[in-house]
Amino acid sequence: MSAPAVPPQHRVPLGTRIGFGIGDFGFLVVWQGTTLFLMYFYTDVMGIDPVLAGTIYLVAMVWDAVTDPVIAALAERTRTRWGRYRPWIALGAVPFGVSFALAFSTPGDLPVAPWVWALGTHLLLRTAYTVVSMPFNSMQARLTSDADERSVLAGFRMVGAASGGLAIVVLMPLVVQSFAAQGEAYGYLVAASLAGALAVAGLLYCAAAMREPGAGSEAAPEQSLWADIAAIPGLFRSNGPLIRVFGVIVIGSICLGMFGKNVLYHFKYDVGREDLTTFALVLPAVLLVVSTPFWVWLSKRRSKRDALNAGLLIALAGYVLFFLNPSQFLPGAFAAIALIGLGGAALPVMFWAMLPDTIEYGEYRSGVRAESRTFGFATFAQKAAVGINALLLGALLSRAGFEANAVQAPATLVAMKAIMALVPAAGSIAILAILRGYRLDRQTHENIVNALRERASIERG
Repeated sequence: MSAPAVPPQHRVPLGTRIGFGIGDFGFLVVWQGTTLFLMYFYTDVMGIDPVLAGTIYLVAMVWDAVTDPVIAALAERTRTRWGRYRPWIALGAVPFGVSFALAFSTPGDLPVAPWVWALGTHLLLRTAYTVVSMPFNSMQARLTSDADERSVLAGFRMVGAASGGLAIVVLMPLVVQSFAAQGEAYGYLVAASLAGALAVAGLLYCAAAMREPGAGSEAAPEQSLWADIAAIPGLFRSNGPLIRVFGVIVIGSICLGMFGKNVLYHFKYDVGREDLTTFALVLPAVLLVVSTPFWVWLSKRRSKRDALNAGLLIALAGYVLFFLNPSQFLPGAFAAIALIGLGGAALPVMFWAMLPDTIEYGEYRSGVRAESRTFGFATFAQKAAVGINALLLGALLSRAGFEANAVQAPATLVAMKAIMALVPAAGSIAILAILRGYRLDRQTHENIVNALRERASIERG
């Protein structure tokens, strides 16, 4: 992936770019594993009612509302000779991997109801995720202030993320099938343990490879931890681009996330070919790896907004085609999945490229630079949206008459397909509408960064 011609102080070294990408490899092993398989694990392996399974995600969302801003503020206040964020990633890596394995475990002979066990392990995973993800996500804004270089960083990040997603969609079904004789629950536990080890390795490598500018030379925070937390809502008051970017990720996670969560259900109950599930999950991950350089190139050639618009239109065509295509006509189904994977790849790449730019915009308007708090709230919004997605999916499946491990009625199958395709289609249209008002392009951002430098020079006297 080529780097733009930027001044040396803005260029991120190749080793740091690679470390950043490998870090997101570790995160996506867990994130995709949770997104694609955990709901199914709750309903079809642990036997938890779909609505109750969705409620577990809702409770976790409320828990995130407490922990996310606290960890974000603590990370932003951290001062060590290794930097603000690297120590959090290094120390939190092992608990993160262990908690993922526990999320795919069952109480066994313990006198604990399955849903109680699922809730406890889910909250543990979400807490561990918060501890490492808040500092990691904040790192991007710290590494460079150049908008194009951030697109390159987002590209490396998405290649790592896609590789992590690809690893889990291959690993999880393969291991579960390999241990079929010992039971599906045991297979998921082994697979999640192996995946957790991969996540730990990725984060430890990231912590070792990253170098934060200004590490060890920063002044102590001027205000209290509580003041930092209380200031989070104010970040949005004069930051229109940030509000729109948040709208993109929330709607994307709630609506577009419906497709991936339903792949297991679709090929098991509608197509009757569970053996095709892995290919259906691998295809979008491969396309994310392949297409990321193109989306980065297009964002630099045109703008980040234009690149995201183009991707959403391609994905929208895929969702409509998938719904209209007869379920048993597999070439049409996989053509639709290819369109969804190709176009949908633009969303994560552009979101993580656009979000850092809103930090300088907010600093210019308010005088306050809030890296970790902005990224922390973005991470919370993303996780909260995933919780809403799971709760909504559980309610919709129940409404459609879904029963786990049973033959579904024809009307139920149609409803499940509509949930899988039409909800993401509506979400794509909503995001396109939100982006119409996004005006933070490359030139505007460059002007803001220059103005901030002048302001800092004047303040230094």
